[in-house]
Amino acid sequence: MSYPSSYTYETTYILRPGVVDADVQTFHQKIDAVIAKFQGTLKVRDDSGIKELAYEIKKERSGRYSTIVYTGKGGVVEEIERQFKITDDVIRFLTVAQPADYDFAKIKNQIQLAEEEHRKNREFREQKKRDRMY
Repeated sequence: MSYPSSYTYETTYILRPGVVDADVQTFHQKIDAVIAKFQGTLKVRDDSGIKELAYEIKKERSGRYSTIVYTGKGGVVEEIERQFKITDDVIRFLTVAQPADYDFAKIKNQIQLAEEEHRKNREFREQKKRDRMY
Protein backbone atom coordinates (compact mmCIF):
# COMPACT_ATOMS: atom_id res chain seq x y z
CA MET A 1 0.00 0.00 0.00
CA SER A 2 1.37 3.40 -0.94
CA TYR A 3 0.70 6.56 1.00
CA PRO A 4 0.29 9.98 -0.64
CA SER A 5 3.20 12.37 -0.27
CA SER A 6 0.89 15.18 0.82
CA TYR A 7 -2.58 15.42 2.26
CA THR A 8 -5.51 17.83 1.91
CA TYR A 9 -6.80 19.66 4.99
CA GLU A 10 -9.51 22.18 5.78
CA THR A 11 -8.95 24.50 8.72
CA THR A 12 -11.56 26.91 10.00
CA TYR A 13 -10.47 29.48 12.54
CA ILE A 14 -12.08 32.40 14.32
CA LEU A 15 -10.23 35.64 14.99
CA ARG A 16 -11.27 38.30 17.47
CA PRO A 17 -13.66 40.74 15.76
CA GLY A 18 -11.55 43.80 16.63
CA VAL A 19 -8.51 42.68 14.64
CA VAL A 20 -7.68 45.26 11.95
CA ASP A 21 -7.45 44.18 8.32
CA ALA A 22 -3.70 44.81 8.14
CA ASP A 23 -3.10 42.43 11.05
CA VAL A 24 -5.38 39.84 9.44
CA GLN A 25 -3.37 40.03 6.22
CA THR A 26 -0.11 39.67 8.16
CA PHE A 27 -1.51 36.61 9.93
CA HIS A 28 -2.62 35.10 6.61
CA GLN A 29 0.87 35.63 5.20
CA LYS A 30 2.37 33.86 8.21
CA ILE A 31 0.08 30.84 7.65
CA ASP A 32 0.87 30.86 3.91
CA ALA A 33 4.59 30.72 4.76
CA VAL A 34 4.02 27.71 7.02
CA ILE A 35 2.15 25.90 4.24
CA ALA A 36 4.96 26.67 1.77
CA LYS A 37 7.58 25.49 4.29
CA PHE A 38 5.94 22.05 4.27
CA GLN A 39 5.84 21.90 0.44
CA GLY A 40 2.13 22.58 0.45
CA THR A 41 -0.21 24.70 -1.59
CA LEU A 42 -3.09 26.88 -0.51
CA LYS A 43 -6.12 25.82 -2.55
CA VAL A 44 -8.79 28.09 -1.05
CA ARG A 45 -9.00 30.93 1.43
CA ASP A 46 -12.50 32.00 2.39
CA ASP A 47 -13.00 34.93 4.75
CA SER A 48 -16.63 34.76 5.85
CA GLY A 49 -16.50 37.99 7.80
CA ILE A 50 -17.70 38.73 11.30
CA LYS A 51 -20.46 36.49 12.61
CA GLU A 52 -22.17 36.14 15.95
CA LEU A 53 -20.96 33.18 18.01
CA ALA A 54 -23.42 30.66 19.43
CA TYR A 55 -21.85 31.19 22.84
CA GLU A 56 -19.16 33.37 24.37
CA ILE A 57 -15.56 32.29 23.69
CA LYS A 58 -12.72 34.04 25.50
CA LYS A 59 -15.08 36.91 26.39
CA GLU A 60 -16.07 37.46 22.74
CA ARG A 61 -19.66 37.30 21.40
CA SER A 62 -18.67 37.51 17.72
CA GLY A 63 -15.68 36.57 15.59
CA ARG A 64 -14.10 36.86 12.17
CA TYR A 65 -14.41 33.46 10.46
CA SER A 66 -11.84 32.21 7.96
CA THR A 67 -11.42 28.86 6.25
CA ILE A 68 -8.38 27.60 4.37
CA VAL A 69 -8.09 24.44 2.28
CA TYR A 70 -4.51 23.37 1.67
CA THR A 71 -2.17 20.48 1.02
CA GLY A 72 1.04 19.75 2.79
CA LYS A 73 3.44 17.13 4.04
CA GLY A 74 3.41 15.71 7.55
CA GLY A 75 3.70 18.31 10.26
CA VAL A 76 1.94 21.13 8.44
CA VAL A 77 -1.20 20.89 10.57
CA GLU A 78 0.76 20.79 13.80
CA GLU A 79 2.75 23.89 12.84
CA ILE A 80 -0.32 25.85 11.73
CA GLU A 81 -2.13 24.95 14.94
CA ARG A 82 0.97 25.93 16.94
CA GLN A 83 0.82 29.36 15.27
CA PHE A 84 -2.87 29.60 16.23
CA LYS A 85 -2.09 28.75 19.86
CA ILE A 86 0.62 31.41 20.23
CA THR A 87 -1.52 34.12 18.60
CA ASP A 88 -3.85 35.86 21.05
CA ASP A 89 -6.20 36.94 18.23
CA VAL A 90 -7.24 33.35 17.39
CA ILE A 91 -10.09 32.35 19.68
CA ARG A 92 -10.96 28.94 18.17
CA PHE A 93 -9.84 26.64 15.35
CA LEU A 94 -10.61 23.23 13.88
CA THR A 95 -8.74 21.18 11.26
CA VAL A 96 -10.24 18.29 9.31
CA ALA A 97 -8.48 15.98 6.84
CA GLN A 98 -10.27 15.91 3.49
CA PRO A 99 -10.16 13.60 0.46
CA ALA A 100 -7.83 14.66 -2.35
CA ASP A 101 -10.78 15.56 -4.63
CA TYR A 102 -12.44 17.81 -2.01
CA ASP A 103 -14.33 20.74 -3.59
CA PHE A 104 -14.82 23.54 -1.06
CA ALA A 105 -16.83 25.72 -3.47
CA LYS A 106 -19.39 22.95 -3.96
CA ILE A 107 -19.74 22.40 -0.21
CA LYS A 108 -20.04 26.13 0.48
CA ASN A 109 -22.77 26.42 -2.15
CA GLN A 110 -24.70 23.56 -0.52
CA ILE A 111 -24.40 25.28 2.86
CA GLN A 112 -25.66 28.58 1.45
CA LEU A 113 -28.66 26.85 -0.16
CA ALA A 114 -29.50 25.11 3.14
CA GLU A 115 -29.19 28.39 5.06
CA GLU A 116 -31.47 30.14 2.56
CA GLU A 117 -34.06 27.36 2.84
CA HIS A 118 -33.86 27.56 6.64
CA ARG A 119 -34.36 31.33 6.52
CA LYS A 120 -37.42 30.98 4.24
CA ASN A 121 -38.94 28.32 6.50
CA ARG A 122 -38.40 30.51 9.56
CA GLU A 123 -40.03 33.49 7.84
CA PHE A 124 -42.97 31.32 6.76
CA ARG A 125 -43.50 30.05 10.33
CA GLU A 126 -43.29 33.60 11.72
CA GLN A 127 -45.80 34.85 9.15
CA LYS A 128 -48.14 31.95 9.92
CA LYS A 129 -47.87 32.74 13.64
CA ARG A 130 -48.68 36.44 13.01
CA ASP A 131 -51.68 35.47 10.85
CA ARG A 132 -53.12 33.34 13.68
CA MET A 133 -52.81 36.25 16.09
CA TYR A 134 -55.15 38.49 14.04
